[in-house]
Amino acid sequence: MRDENKNILNVVIKFESIIRTNESFFFDVDDFEDIILYYFNDANYSLAEKALFYALKLYPHNININILNSELLIINNQIIKADIIIDEFLIKNDNNPDLLFQKAKILNLKKEYLKSNLILKDLEYDSALEFFVTDLKLKNHMILEEYKSAIKIAKKIIYQYPDDKIILDKLISCYKLSSNFEGAISFLNKFLNKNPYSKYAWFELGKIYFSQKKFKESKTSHEFATICDDSFSASYVELGKVHEKMENFKRAIYYYKIVHSQKSSSPFSMYRLSRCLEKIGDYESSIKYLNEIVEIDPLYEKAWISIAKYHLRKNDHDKAIENLNMALSIISKNY
Repeated sequence: MRDENKNILNVVIKFESIIRTNESFFFDVDDFEDIILYYFNDANYSLAEKALFYALKLYPHNININILNSELLIINNQIIKADIIIDEFLIKNDNNPDLLFQKAKILNLKKEYLKSNLILKDLEYDSALEFFVTDLKLKNHMILEEYKSAIKIAKKIIYQYPDDKIILDKLISCYKLSSNFEGAISFLNKFLNKNPYSKYAWFELGKIYFSQKKFKESKTSHEFATICDDSFSASYVELGKVHEKMENFKRAIYYYKIVHSQKSSSPFSMYRLSRCLEKIGDYESSIKYLNEIVEIDPLYEKAWISIAKYHLRKNDHDKAIENLNMALSIISKNY
């Protein structure tokens, strides 16, 4: 693989040297594919366009080059032009899986999801296309709110690619959108039996348990997530929330402070920390975090309200009114 990457890089360097000096040159079609894909992966679309220009001059009827051309047109939001190119090639190559997949992809972009899935349903493809085909099917089913079908597809993908957080997020979203929380819990427990070190799966399980008010189960799930990765701040925030709900404010403070010490805290987690400090009567520490929040996010109205309450406790009514007016000003602009 390393030698292959080195060869591709050499071809790219040669291409860039040639277009700078305007020399005559020849690349075979595979070289052009490698060059164009290299620029796509690097998000260097201006050089991808140059490579496509020369590739199309030499190989105007090559299917793969024209698919790449349609892909660049899609990137440039020229979907109709991309569609025309694919349609022209499908006239004589109506069984080509790469062309058919590209057509399905364009139909998805045109919001013709049923037509896109009709193509994908009968598409015969090799392993190189498998992930992309199933992922596009998943997108179509999700948009059409066909969550049972989407769940079935997403489960197939996630068992093949257990570390794919995006697919896991989509799968759990399908369960949530269909209000199938028990199904989500059942799936995640089975998944974790096979993948016990998946912090994202533990995190999702903990979130679902929390939404179902199963706080002990939620706590255990997030504790496992932090065992998998002791810097996983998202689960420390959730552990803070769980302990708040259980009215164990000192323990909640402990977890929120871990997040703060990792420099990954958000205005939300800092606000929860300030509220817990307030609950145990540590108002001076609470105001310190509230002041920090409004420095980071001056539009966080809840912090201004809490600051107003702090000054009200001190009988400083002028400052309380001043901070309350800040909150009201933000609220009036948002609603």
